[in-house]
Amino acid sequence: MSPLSLLLHVNQNYILIRKAVINIEENTNNNGAIKEQFQEDKKNVSDFLNGKSPTFNFSSLKRIILSELSYKGAFKYNRIFGFTRKQIINMTQYPERYGTQIVRLSRYMYLKSGYYKRLIDYFANSAILNWTIDTEIKQDKMFTTNPKTFRKNYINYTAQVNKFKLDNRVTDIFKRLFIDDACFGFVTENDIDTSIFLLDPDFCKIEKLTNGSIYQFSVNRSLIDANVFKTLPEELQMLIERSKEVSLDNRVMIPYENSFCIKYNDDFTYLYPCFFSLISELLNIDDIKDLVKAKSEADAYKLIYFKIPTNDEDQISMGDELISKFVEMACAILPERFGVIPSPMDLQLIESKSTISDDKNKVEQAVDNYYGEAGVSKALISSASSGSELKLSMKVDSSDIYRIYRKIESWVDLQMKLRGHIYNDYQFVYKIIPVTTFDIEDYVDRQLKLAQASLPNKMKLCSVSGISPAAMLGNTMAENIIFKDIFDSWSPLHSSYTESNNSSNEGGRPNKSETEISDITQNTHDNDGNDPDNRI
Repeated sequence: MSPLSLLLHVNQNYILIRKAVINIEENTNNNGAIKEQFQEDKKNVSDFLNGKSPTFNFSSLKRIILSELSYKGAFKYNRIFGFTRKQIINMTQYPERYGTQIVRLSRYMYLKSGYYKRLIDYFANSAILNWTIDTEIKQDKMFTTNPKTFRKNYINYTAQVNKFKLDNRVTDIFKRLFIDDACFGFVTENDIDTSIFLLDPDFCKIEKLTNGSIYQFSVNRSLIDANVFKTLPEELQMLIERSKEVSLDNRVMIPYENSFCIKYNDDFTYLYPCFFSLISELLNIDDIKDLVKAKSEADAYKLIYFKIPTNDEDQISMGDELISKFVEMACAILPERFGVIPSPMDLQLIESKSTISDDKNKVEQAVDNYYGEAGVSKALISSASSGSELKLSMKVDSSDIYRIYRKIESWVDLQMKLRGHIYNDYQFVYKIIPVTTFDIEDYVDRQLKLAQASLPNKMKLCSVSGISPAAMLGNTMAENIIFKDIFDSWSPLHSSYTESNNSSNEGGRPNKSETEISDITQNTHDNDGNDPDNRI
């Protein structure tokens, strides 16, 4: 056995060469000449490793090792939730062909990718559903409306809207919109409250569009698992069972009064999450991280080189037994990431020129590209470059939230009309205050200024402060009528700001007696120096 062959078996570096051969084989270009050369190199090195040949072609080994060091095959494109990179790119180009597969991949990315989850949570958690009720005039007869009738209708309308409790479900609704592109729900109602049971979009399909932004959808009963069916509301289960007698294609249309369906993208009816196209950018971030990691591991590997002595005729002058002893001694004392190789020829170290800072910049650039594609300032998620940039970016993002508010308003308006809240001379209108967690204080300040100018916005000011019309009416009744005597007995804390001064003291520092004043003060008194006419 030759010295190099012995070394490879002692130091087990032959395993690395085998892996290099396998990686190069998996990533070889389809070019015929390159493939043919690779096969020859592979056979030459494999024969040597398997003992079929006493020597090997150094050029063959060099080509394989250099190919490995050039990071071809340093990382592999793994499948994500069963999808290859090519399939994901095709999904972004032809979303209408993939149906609910896109939604399932978006959910998976929300669970597995911190970037994807953080971006969606940023938008979903910024929504605040503070609502009020405006009154719009339809005819001049409104000015002669009986106040008691108007009050009764207003209270009934407010009580019905309050039953929906959309402010408690706003985060869940917005997450569905950003993850799935649509939020499907089944509405159930009793005398006490109204519930919205959110459904899986895998068995839901948009069927009709009403009022420009209100959708009616159907559920496919053949796609509903038996265990899932048991968790559905009782009214929906009964609706599905009755549909078996009339529906031949397994579709069950959900009535408008029981349907809650809002879609983020109104430009098309198929589901396509708004941030789905960013998944390719997330893959680029992972690829660059893997590449930097592979380079760091390669840079951490050290190679100890033994020069084997040769005679004047360039023949090895040291036997295998002696060479192997030195190699074994070196391997025993060197760390794991150190390799040992004896060679009669001089070796040359080949390495890349990039530094740690260069690799870090590549990762940061990939992250910047991700947020650039999302249209969101990176400062919102990590570090802020300037306060003005951050504030302007939040305003743009908030405008997207306001657009969804308008969709919810349209749905509530339809539900109230279906429940008979229609009047001839006026109409109550459900309004969501256009604020998010980032700009609510600015909105409160603006409404306060308008209220000071006598504009009729007291209810809106209460709503933006988190007091809904239903709570405002109830609290006003409780504080000003029922518990008026209790609240009137309250008094503010005693302080110099709340206590009046009943003494004859006109204020200021207590006067000193004539015997306590200084000579300068006495001189001022004698010359009447406080009189401007007596001053020099």
